[in-house]
Amino acid sequence: MSASSPHRRLAGLNPADLMATATSQGDSDEAPPELAGIEIQHLIGRGGMGAVYLGKQLSLDREVAVKIVAKAGDELFLERLEREARTMAKLRHSNLVTVHHFERLPDGSAAIIMEHVQGGTLRDRMALHPQGLPLEDVLRWTREIAAALAAAHRSGVVHRDLKPENVLLDGHGSALVTDFGLAVPTDRSSTRLTLTGTAVGTVDYMAPEAFHSADPDVRADVFSLGVMMYEMLTGRIPRGSFDGPRRQRPEVPRELDEVVMRALRPAPEERFAGMDELLAAIDRAVLRKGGRRWFLGAAGVAAAALGIGLWKKRKPAVEDATSLAEVSSLSPKEWRPLLSSTDLSRRVISGRWTREGGAVVTDDSVCVLTLRDEVPAAYRLRVVFTRLSGDYCAGVFFRVNGQVTSVDIDGWDKDLAGVQTIDGLSLEQQEHPFTFALEDGRRYELKIEVKPEAVRIWINGRELGTVPIAGRQLGVVFPWRWDPAQRPAALAIGSYQSPMRFESVEWWPLDP
Repeated sequence: MSASSPHRRLAGLNPADLMATATSQGDSDEAPPELAGIEIQHLIGRGGMGAVYLGKQLSLDREVAVKIVAKAGDELFLERLEREARTMAKLRHSNLVTVHHFERLPDGSAAIIMEHVQGGTLRDRMALHPQGLPLEDVLRWTREIAAALAAAHRSGVVHRDLKPENVLLDGHGSALVTDFGLAVPTDRSSTRLTLTGTAVGTVDYMAPEAFHSADPDVRADVFSLGVMMYEMLTGRIPRGSFDGPRRQRPEVPRELDEVVMRALRPAPEERFAGMDELLAAIDRAVLRKGGRRWFLGAAGVAAAALGIGLWKKRKPAVEDATSLAEVSSLSPKEWRPLLSSTDLSRRVISGRWTREGGAVVTDDSVCVLTLRDEVPAAYRLRVVFTRLSGDYCAGVFFRVNGQVTSVDIDGWDKDLAGVQTIDGLSLEQQEHPFTFALEDGRRYELKIEVKPEAVRIWINGRELGTVPIAGRQLGVVFPWRWDPAQRPAALAIGSYQSPMRFESVEWWPLDP
C-alpha cells in the first residue's frame, strides 16, 4: 500500500502470459512441474517470467492455466507476487480473469493457477481489421473492459498496463481483462519501464503523468483505454499530434469521437474521473444518436430499435387501490426462489450488486444480474423491488420464443411500461404502451406471465395489460450494456442508473 495513494501497486504478476496469446508457442525440453491436485497437460507458451501450461484441476474437473514464474532469487519479489495474487483473487467480475491459487515451489519458483480462457487476445482480433474494428464491437468491448476496471478500481487496484494484449476474448466473444503484473518484460518487442520506484507500463498506452509518477490514479487507466478505443476504431495508435478518429474514419459518430478525445486529454483532471463516468458518456453518446443504428451489429438490430430515449421520470406515481399483500389470480400455491441462490460474483453483467440480508441492492450505474440460463416455453415471474432513489427504470429480462426481451417499468421519458422492443419499435413508438411511474421508497410487486402467444403484466395486483408476441421480433435496448446474443441467459433483472433494492425474485413453470 503506497503512502501517497489508496491504490495498491501491483508488480510481478502477468496473467496475460497465462493465456499464451502473446507468447511464443512450442515444445520445451524442461519437464513440466508437479503440483498437487493439478494434472499438467502441455506447454502453452513461454515468456520472460517463465512458462505457461494447460492443466486440469482434478478436484473440480476443470481446465486451468498454470503459470510457473521463474526462480527470482528475491524473497521480497516472491512476497509481493503472492500479495498481488491474493489481491487479484479477491476481484470478482465477469470481465476479469480469475486467480484460483498461488503456491511457492521448493526450487524457489512460484506457481499461479488461473482461469483458462480459450480464445485469442483483443490484439489478435484487431490484426484481422487493420483499418478498424466494427463499431458495435468497439462499443461492446470498451464497455466490458471499462466495467471490469471499474470493479478493480473500487477495490483499490489500478491496472497501469492496459493494452490489447492484456484483454482476452472468450468463446462467447466477451472481453476479459488480465495482466495486473508490471514486473519485468515478457515480450522483448514491447517497450516497458519497470524499474522499482519509476514509471511502469507499455509506452504507447501510458498516460503522460505515468512517466514521472510511480503511483498514478484511475485516470491513467482511462487514458490507456482511450488509446485502445482510438486504435480499435482506426487501426492506429495516437502518437504526437493527432486528429480525432472521425477524421480517419468518417463513419465514426461525432459523439463517440468526442468521448475518445476527452479520454486522451494530457491533463488527468480534464479526462473522465473514472470508468463509470466514461461508461455514462458512452451511453449519452449512443442516446444522442437517436434512431440511427451505427452502434449495432446484425445480431442486435432488432434488439436496439429506433428512437432510443432517456429513461426518466418526472410525473407523480400512479396510485393503486390494490395492496401488495392482496393475492391476485396469477398467484400459484408455491413460487420457486431465484435470487437467494444467485452467485453475485459470477452472475453480474454490469453495475455493482451487494447483498443486504436476503435482498440485493444496486448502485446508480446500469446494473444487470442474470438469474437463469434456461426456461420452459411458458412460466410466471414475481419480482418484489423498491427504487431507493433516482428517476430511471427497473427492468426484468426474460426469454420467450427463443428471444430475450424485457419489461421496463417507468421509462422512456414518459413513464412508459411494457415490453422494450417489438418488431424494431421501442416503447415510445408502439401503439399502446402502458403508463406506470415509480415512487421512490415504495415497495412494488411485479408479476409477469410469459407464454409463446402473449405476455401479461401486473403491478401490485393491478393488471397493466397483455402484449401479443406470437410471430413478432423482440429485443433488448443497447444502453443496458447487455447483448443476450453474446452473453446468453434466460432470466435477469436490472436497474437503470437508479439504486434499487430487489427483495425477491421467484418463478413458476407452467404446463405446456
